[in-house]
This record gives sequence, structure tokens and C-alpha cells, in this order.
Amino acid sequence: MNHSDDLVQALSDAYDETPYESYAFPLTAPGHLRAVAALYGLNAPAVENARVLELGCAAGGNLLPFAAAHPSAHATGVDLSAQQIESGQAVIKAMGLKNIDLRAMSITDINKDFGQFDYIIVHGVFSWVPPVVREAILRVCRENLAPDGIAYVSYNTYPGWKASDVVRDAMILNSFGAETPQDRLVRAKDMLSMLENGLSNTNPLRSALQHASRQLRRHSDYYLVHEYLEAVNSPCYFLEFAAAAQQAGLAYLTDAEPQSCMASNFGDNVAVMHNALAADASREMREQYLDFAVGRQFRKSLLIHEERAQQILETPEVNVFEKMHFGARLTSSAAPAGAPSKERHYRTARGRGIASSDPTFVAVAEALRQAWPHALSFAELLDAARAKAKKSTTPDELTIAVLTHLVVFLNANALEYRHEPLGYVADAAKPQWIPGLAALSQLAEQDALPLGTYNLWHQHVLFPSDDIGKFVVRHIDGQTSVADLRTKLRDALASGDVAHPSGKSLKRVRNLDSIAQTLVAEAMSKLRANGLLI
Repeated sequence: MNHSDDLVQALSDAYDETPYESYAFPLTAPGHLRAVAALYGLNAPAVENARVLELGCAAGGNLLPFAAAHPSAHATGVDLSAQQIESGQAVIKAMGLKNIDLRAMSITDINKDFGQFDYIIVHGVFSWVPPVVREAILRVCRENLAPDGIAYVSYNTYPGWKASDVVRDAMILNSFGAETPQDRLVRAKDMLSMLENGLSNTNPLRSALQHASRQLRRHSDYYLVHEYLEAVNSPCYFLEFAAAAQQAGLAYLTDAEPQSCMASNFGDNVAVMHNALAADASREMREQYLDFAVGRQFRKSLLIHEERAQQILETPEVNVFEKMHFGARLTSSAAPAGAPSKERHYRTARGRGIASSDPTFVAVAEALRQAWPHALSFAELLDAARAKAKKSTTPDELTIAVLTHLVVFLNANALEYRHEPLGYVADAAKPQWIPGLAALSQLAEQDALPLGTYNLWHQHVLFPSDDIGKFVVRHIDGQTSVADLRTKLRDALASGDVAHPSGKSLKRVRNLDSIAQTLVAEAMSKLRANGLLI
């Protein structure tokens, strides 16, 4: 066994000891990748019958949303951890899915005979494997990607990871010799405490190391173990990755969040200086300059066959939005003191504020807010804007206005967009789970769910953890009406089987209908907002 084999075995053991959480990553969704490719002038395979391969799939939590929503498509997942593959296979069997296949094997063992795939997803793998596996990943993306396919590869990048490198080195130093994974984790956290609170004022890296350490406190133990304490973590500069992809016969398309490649989204100073230095440079070089400006730590690069490189548009073409469907999870927020009276304020799912007094912008925002999680077509957004536009506004002017508004939402990381409409319908009298979640809700009830739940936007969401929410989840079966749910909850409250959220028992209390109605309405509102119900 050579050094690379030793590293691969060590990685396999680590993932068996501390299984990586397996859930949906929305930016890897084939529907999203197809839509992003369209912005740059490239056609990609339709998702309804697409073939998808994920390298490093863990228990398959990132493939399940796609497979459940597209029964005519097929998904294949590969992971080194037999334990996680077995866990995922048990869930797939419980869900009755026939279009997903998980295999315990090394990426290096995949060859041309493995088949061709329209979308290849490699999330959270590339930086954490030895060089021989990184080479295999790019080889698979070349040999097993369909001619018009899209590959997604995420990885840690410099310069943003420079401070994290020091933090990682320090954590590994202090955890050296630990006899158990838990002891290793405790020692690593002890080092974080020193980096946060014990650095000299004369340390030139003090601010950066403190910031990196404090950011780590926000993450779970499994993230800390697999991101910082693995045997391998090899960040690279973006240009290094692009060069390796090119050498493998691939071309860089864009980031899975194309708005992150636009210098104008990082302030005027960044935009002006970036343009002065990189205006005449290649697209890849411009993005490398931008990585230095913003301190990029992580990239999500889309790759295509090098034969298609000449088809890539230099900048995104937003006119293709006219053929797409959109969603945005927005909440209304109070205007700050001194704001114009007609200005409306919104907060995105990521907590960013957006404000405008433009009537058509507000109309589009309100349409998206009220429709979520439903996807609205461009025509529906036009209709919403038209109702608030000036009578003198021409159709072309209105189209440009709505496209401009959508770009604002895109640049604020608030916009979801797809070529295909999603499967959400009007709120039904008898609530029904989106595809696949009926089985997952039962597994969650038994605490036998080794992966995350999801919605049709391929987002990781959670089942309710409170008693009322759990009760409602338990009784949603597509046959029970909302009225019946209220009656069941009323009876459960009256019998003492379920307590009021305040903790107060309502056993033998009369006239609980209004309380039950309010509690069911709140629970249903949360389920719908999370996109768990059709």
C-alpha cells in the first residue's frame, strides 16, 4: 500500500467514525446548473430525464430531492464510506425509489465504462482528497460527462483560506496524539480558544486568526472535523484549478453563483480598482483578481468540455430570464427612521435587506413574496408589474424593468430560477407532502433518518421539532383535511396527549377549537413556507 492508498484509507475511516451530514445543497441542483448555463449562452440537458452522478455522495442526501422529484431521471452516487452508502440505501428502499443507485467505491476506480452523465456533482470533495483522487475527479468530469453536460466542483481557495490554514495547523498540532476522535475534537477546540483570546497584540495575523476562529464556532462538530482535522485539505488559487481543468480537457464556465463573479456587487471601490487592473485580462484572470479583492475562501466552479469553450458568453445574458420561472423567499420588514414613506423594505432568506420605492419593483417583490415557495413565470411577474406601472410604459420598457428588478434580486443572492416550473400547486384542503417526504417524515418520527429533508427548490429544510409541529406532521397523509387536523389537535390537547406551546396542560379544558385552529394554522404556515407541502 503506497502513501496515496494510506491517505484514502484514512479518509474512509474518518468518514465512518464521524459520518458527514448528508443533505441537499441547492447550488448543485441540476435545474439550477442548467439555468446558470443558459445565462452564458449554453444549452444543457433537460432535467426531467437527466442522468446525474455525484462523487462523494455520503448517504445520498443531495441526490434524493432530484430523484424523488424526477422519476424518469436517474441518479448515481459514489462514496468511499460503505457505512454511509448502506445508510442511504436503507432510506432509498424505505422511500421506494427505483431511479437512484448508491455505490461504495473509490473515485479512482471509475472509468469510461461507468457510463455518461448529463450532470456531475462534486461538492466538498476536491480539496479534501490526495492529488491522485483530484486528478481522477477531473478525469471523470471529462470522460464521463455527456457532450453538452455540466460538471460542478467545489473547493477551498486562496487567498481567503490563508488564515484558515494557520488555524488548521494549530488545531492539528494541539490534537496530535489524541486517542479518540472526541478527544481530538476537544483538543482542537482548546486551540481555538487560544487563537480567539490568547494572541499577542504584536501578532500581525491577530485580527485574521481571531476572525477565522470565531467563524468556526458557528459550525457543527462534524464540519470542524471534516473541514479542519482531515488528513488532507489542499486549497488552491482559482487560476490553479482552472489550469488543472484545462489540462484535463475541460473549460471553466462560471461559478454556481454567477453574481459572485461580478466586481460591481462588492462596492464601488472594488469595481473601480478591479476594472483598472483587470479590464483587458481574460475572464479567468479577472476572477482571480476579484478573489484577491474579496478574500474568496470557497468556489463552486462549473465545467464543460473544452470543445464548447468558444460558445461561452463573456457576460451573462439576462434576457434568457424571459423563459424561466422564479422564486424568492422574502419577508416584509419595517422601514428605518427617516426612510421615504413610499419605500418598501424586504429581508431575504440570507438576512440581507432590500428596499425600493419603485412601484413595479415592489409589485414584483410582493408577487414573489406572496407566491413562495411557488415558482412564478416571467409572464406572471410582468402582469404583476403592469398593474402598478405608469400607463405610458411600453411593453418593451416594462420587460426591461422586470429584468432589471430580477437582476437586483439575483445580486442580493435572493433569487431562485429554473427553466422548468416546480411542482407546487395551490394550497390543498388535504395537505400532501412533496415527493419523497411521506416516507422521510415516518423515518424522522422513528429517529432513523441519516440525512436531511428538502424542498422542491433543492434546499435543505427541517421538519418541525416542537410538539405541535410534530403532531401535525404525524397526521399529514394526503387524506386528512386541515379541518380534520384541527379536530385531532383539539382532542389531543383536551386529553393531555399534547401540551400547549406555553407548556400549560389544557387537559379537560373546554372550547379548544379556536386554540387548535390557531396552532394548526401556524404549523401549516411554517410547513408551506419551508416548501415541504405540494
